[in-house]
Amino acid sequence: MSSIALLGFTDAESERLAAGIGALDSSLELIKVTSETSRDELASSVEGALVWAAGTGLAGPSGLVHAAADAGVPVVVILPVVSLDGISAARAEIEVCFLPCTAEEVSLRLKLAMSRHTPVEGPNTITHGELVIDCDRYEVTLSGRKVDLTYKEYELLKYLASNPGRVFSREALLRSVWEYDYFGGTRTVDVHIRRLRSKIDDVTHHFIETQWNVGYRFRSPATNR
Repeated sequence: MSSIALLGFTDAESERLAAGIGALDSSLELIKVTSETSRDELASSVEGALVWAAGTGLAGPSGLVHAAADAGVPVVVILPVVSLDGISAARAEIEVCFLPCTAEEVSLRLKLAMSRHTPVEGPNTITHGELVIDCDRYEVTLSGRKVDLTYKEYELLKYLASNPGRVFSREALLRSVWEYDYFGGTRTVDVHIRRLRSKIDDVTHHFIETQWNVGYRFRSPATNR
């Protein structure tokens, strides 16, 4: 099940479109959010976003669309007229539909945007700029130099890098990376994050970001602003 944020879906036409998308793909959980929803909340709670431009108010859709894309969330914006109005359709995270459009078209464009979300080079390699994670060899290189990581450091990095832009709480990381094999509580995550940063973060590289009072996220060089 993929959670999809609905922004600006406030009138009857947009409601009909959302219902059609939901009927087409039962694996999508469509969640209405407001324009006040922060970039961090989007990054941590949804896998994609649909923006109905006509319902975004006087401020227009541009800010919402780019905020979602900056958070690493694939987004489809549905525009009432053939005008991008400040939206950069050249960004891989953004797909554009112009009214009138069908639920089938919007669903297809959402799938296209989501398929481009995780930058994976080859079936078993995760690449973010100069950082390369070889999942077959359990090796990590940065600028061509091998990075020596413990098994848990490697698993933590791979998990975060597989979900760029998404914020994970310490508890979520413990469940996903450590599973049942940990005894140090959430502080275990902090210690491993600190060690991991000391090995891959420096003046020119800043991959792991702290979201205060929430947890951590991986920032790909392609989405850093």
